[in-house]
Amino acid sequence: MKITTTQIVRLAIIGALYAVFTIVIAPFSYGPIQFRVSEIFKVFVLFDPVYALGIGIGTFFGNLASPFVGPWELVFMPLTDIAGGVIAYILFRWMGKRLPLIALGVYAITTSLSVGLMLSFYGAGGLWLLAGSVAIPEFIILIGGYPVIKSIIHVLKNRGIYLEE
Repeated sequence: MKITTTQIVRLAIIGALYAVFTIVIAPFSYGPIQFRVSEIFKVFVLFDPVYALGIGIGTFFGNLASPFVGPWELVFMPLTDIAGGVIAYILFRWMGKRLPLIALGVYAITTSLSVGLMLSFYGAGGLWLLAGSVAIPEFIILIGGYPVIKSIIHVLKNRGIYLEE
């Protein structure tokens, strides 16, 4: 897969937005109960898998401000976000671009399980309780964010800017 200059610029923008929105709403972005508004940008991966790299980069930079900063936050979580994004993209395409909420639900599950695993490793509680406390806001943001991002994509398309591959 060849990545174009335009895609690189767009994934950089997505990454920067993700990191900024994560850091700006700290401390809500970190810990056992987190509500990362920046997760809304994950919806973009349904339209081009390259945006998953942007999310991974944004996760790295956003997590630099985390009280749990370390290899889990700076390596494991960005890789998890990239993998979850690619899985969501593949699932969305496999379903013929129907049922985006299922693809986003899978993305929410991969994220919440990963955060739960990381926080339980740090002794913040049990895996399932932590994953559940992350899953609820994750589902709300991703599922609720889909129509918002879809509307943004529609407006951009009307202006001649196409975000889909």
